Amino acid sequence: MNLRPPGFVYAARLATQIDARRGVSARKEVRSVAQAQETYRGGSVRSLPRPNKTFAKGRVCAAPGCDTRLSMYSKWDHCWQHEPVHTYVPRGKRKRRDEAA
Repeated sequence: MNLRPPGFVYAARLATQIDARRGVSARKEVRSVAQAQETYRGGSVRSLPRPNKTFAKGRVCAAPGCDTRLSMYSKWDHCWQHEPVHTYVPRGKRKRRDEAA
C-alpha cells in the first residue's frame, strides 16, 4: 500500500533532475521535498467566540401606532425612528494631545 501522495514521485524526480544539472546531491533534495509535504500549517486551537446576545423574537416597537418588527439582536424597545437619544460613550485608545491637534 502506497501512503505517499500522488505528486510525491513526480516532485522527487523533478528535484533529482534539477540537482543533476547543478551537481548537487539529489538525495538531500529529495529528503527535503518529503519533509516539506509532511509539515502542518495552521493556527493554534482556540475556543469559539461567545455567541451574540439575543432577545425575544417577534417584538414590535413600543411607540403607539408603530408596527415595526424589532431584530432579535436589538436590545432596545423602540425602532430607530422612535428611539430616544442616547449619550455617546467614546471607546478605544485615547490620542495624545500632540496627535489630536
